[in-house]
Amino acid sequence: MLSVVSVAKNYSGERSLDAVKNVSLELGQGESLAIVGRSGSGKSTLLGMIGGISRPTAGEIIIDGVNQWSLDDNTRAELRNQKLGFVFQFASLLPSLRAIDNVALPGLISGKLKGEEVYARARALLDRVGLAHRAEAYPGQLSGGEQRRVAIARALVNSPSLLLADEPTADLDEITEAEILNLLMDIHKALNVTLVVVTHNPEIAARADRIMEMRKGESFVKQGVSKQAVFDHAAPAKSQTESSDVVSPQETARSIYEISPQQASAHRVKLGEGLERFLGRFVMWLVPTCLIAWGLNWAVEKYEADVIEAKAQQRLALEELGMQGLRADVKNVEFGKGKTYLVTIYLRNTKGDDPLYVMSPTFRTFVQVGTSWLEIPTKPVKAASAQVLKIAGTQMLTYEIEPDVPNFTQLLPYYMHVRFTNDMLISPRSQPKDDLIERNDSYYVYLKPHDADDKAILGKMKFPGKPPVWIPMPPH
Repeated sequence: MLSVVSVAKNYSGERSLDAVKNVSLELGQGESLAIVGRSGSGKSTLLGMIGGISRPTAGEIIIDGVNQWSLDDNTRAELRNQKLGFVFQFASLLPSLRAIDNVALPGLISGKLKGEEVYARARALLDRVGLAHRAEAYPGQLSGGEQRRVAIARALVNSPSLLLADEPTADLDEITEAEILNLLMDIHKALNVTLVVVTHNPEIAARADRIMEMRKGESFVKQGVSKQAVFDHAAPAKSQTESSDVVSPQETARSIYEISPQQASAHRVKLGEGLERFLGRFVMWLVPTCLIAWGLNWAVEKYEADVIEAKAQQRLALEELGMQGLRADVKNVEFGKGKTYLVTIYLRNTKGDDPLYVMSPTFRTFVQVGTSWLEIPTKPVKAASAQVLKIAGTQMLTYEIEPDVPNFTQLLPYYMHVRFTNDMLISPRSQPKDDLIERNDSYYVYLKPHDADDKAILGKMKFPGKPPVWIPMPPH
């Protein structure tokens, strides 16, 4: 079902960083794999490559016999829609839609089933995750655990063959975390879905068919290794019994030091007489000097290796801070004046009380025309007052766009296919030196034109109410 062959991910820059190094694994239909490891070990990067979100630098990822990274963007997006379900670290539900609408939305977009069939499946999935009684509730009315259950149901609505879960309980309490992870394992068994889950919970990992530990981008435990070996240290080996024919230390000492007087007289030498004195002193100085030089060389080599390792660890921590410590996405799109739209994005610090500093992002907009992307005018509604934004909680940024583009591509009837790009420089300090990382985000949405006919849209697609102004899409 899933074959990962020598996959690697390298981030180039001032110093190259190998986030994932030559990882391979095989999973059959209905099997489960738990990926464990410390923060920055490459777990999420590997899962992103399997899920078709991040392109690997080397290697192949084959799903149902198809190498997904050999496909073009549209075909890969279709494969991801039909074969994969993804449960992210956060529920990411649309706040303006009910729980059942959030679950049904991927099915409505795929077009594989009629609207009433999609909603019937959505209700059945909500019932399976124990939320049939909350189908009409909005995300703001749900607890964190309930939102995660809705996200799991949404990931299953298109009957994927492979379910990927990236720390799906990152901000939940211990009891709710266990409930959600148990639910994932139960659904995996009941529906025979292949499951890959990133988790730090050893009890949940132990329930998987296989476990792989990531360390500095490498898979530490390969297939077929005992799962208990991941969490237990090996017992020390027992010392071997000495053989009876081994000469004892006392006998060895006697054989060396018990010399007869005749032997002592024949071989008596006074070191230091004549040339021997010079050679003796030379050797006495040479040996310590060589040892000191070797020790200094070893110390310098170890120091350089420690510095390189420290910089690599600092780079991994900085990458994790930039990619996971800051959450960014489209918050809302609404009609503006004339043919304009107002696009609001949010930047959210997920690392607690420590602020993050972001260089004013460069936000651009593109509309698909044929197989190409046409850039359209984009301007901030309110320019940032500082060159560096301090993100302690959540900050909103609003931009005005005017996608007045004729003959736009209609992947979804009547809707424009739009891509937003957001380029940022992120640092944990307001005046960074070498602790600065670049982040490039792309957000894909469908935009309803100002002059679109809602009745015509509802004739092509089923929505629970008035066709929305925008529909978010996963990365593709």
